Amino acid sequence: MLIKNDLLKSYLILIHVLIIVFFSACSQSNIKSKTPVDSTSKEEKVNGVHLKKMSSFYIGDSAVNQSLVHAYIPVDSNNTPVIMVPGLGLGANIYESTPDNRNGWAYDFLKQGYTVYTVNTSDLVSAGISESETQANFSKWDSKLIWLRWGLGPEPNKGYDNGKFPVESFEQFYSAIPMQIKEISNVKTPDTEDTENLSIKGDSSGGRKSKTISKGGKSATGSSRANQQEVDNMIKLLDKTGPAILLVHSMGGEIGYEVTRQRPNLVKGIVAIEPVGSPTDENEIKEIFGDIVYLGVYGDYLESRNQINRFKAVERTVEIINEQGGHAKVIRLTEEDIKGNSHLMMLDKNSSQISNIIISWLDKALQ
Repeated sequence: MLIKNDLLKSYLILIHVLIIVFFSACSQSNIKSKTPVDSTSKEEKVNGVHLKKMSSFYIGDSAVNQSLVHAYIPVDSNNTPVIMVPGLGLGANIYESTPDNRNGWAYDFLKQGYTVYTVNTSDLVSAGISESETQANFSKWDSKLIWLRWGLGPEPNKGYDNGKFPVESFEQFYSAIPMQIKEISNVKTPDTEDTENLSIKGDSSGGRKSKTISKGGKSATGSSRANQQEVDNMIKLLDKTGPAILLVHSMGGEIGYEVTRQRPNLVKGIVAIEPVGSPTDENEIKEIFGDIVYLGVYGDYLESRNQINRFKAVERTVEIINEQGGHAKVIRLTEEDIKGNSHLMMLDKNSSQISNIIISWLDKALQ
């Protein structure tokens, strides 16, 4: 009986010890859970991305005229904001991710410490051109026509042999183009070289020649196709962010150039991806654009896409800026032995290779 009692006591002591150990472990767990946890994953830290803040907000006076802006602010920012402006009918998503589910240019810039703002335009007016102008001067953005126009492939659903656009994800890309853009009537004026080229008759460079130069308020260029409401929205965004780099694509170039004309003190530089409207007027470039860093970037198939005039315009801009002692360059990717890139190079399979080239150039130019 004594032995049984001793065994019982031993079991009770063991159970008591186990209970103490259990609650002690729980207590330690509770203490640890109160410690702030870094929500950034280990992989994100390894890749150099640690966001301080991510947000969305509207810039503009009314619901009709507003632009939606997405902000990505890294913890270790180098304090050089980059504002990414899409081309006509495209949105912020072209900079945020690719149709085949890869990270976009916004991510690449964030990894290098740049604060990034992507601008989303949802209608024709916000995209930088009025609906009446569009119907009068633009061809239908049909899914069949844009294959050749944007350098995706020689014919619908067939990519170039060395093409970089992810053709297998074309439908995913095309579904993001606003319906009003797709349904534009198929009208083309004799003097319009191409939907995206927009050369002015008599200006073989494909650029825009300004009639009036203004460093303070609104310019009266008379030739810019940028919608003034969109320009005003961009200026309000720059007032919020401070001087920034404008990364503009295609028709978004018109917005970037006009913003620079009106508020050059807010534009630290321009990265122009196959832009419309690169300035070619020598006096204007000296007066307005000579003090900013300027980079133009071009892909492949320029001849078949009627991009030569645009390319020459950017070459002229770069030439004049450099003659004034500025810092400018135009990169034709094929001359760097990088071939097969489309008009939508930020979506191409080698998009990160191109963004790294841009970032490397900017890092040196901004020193």
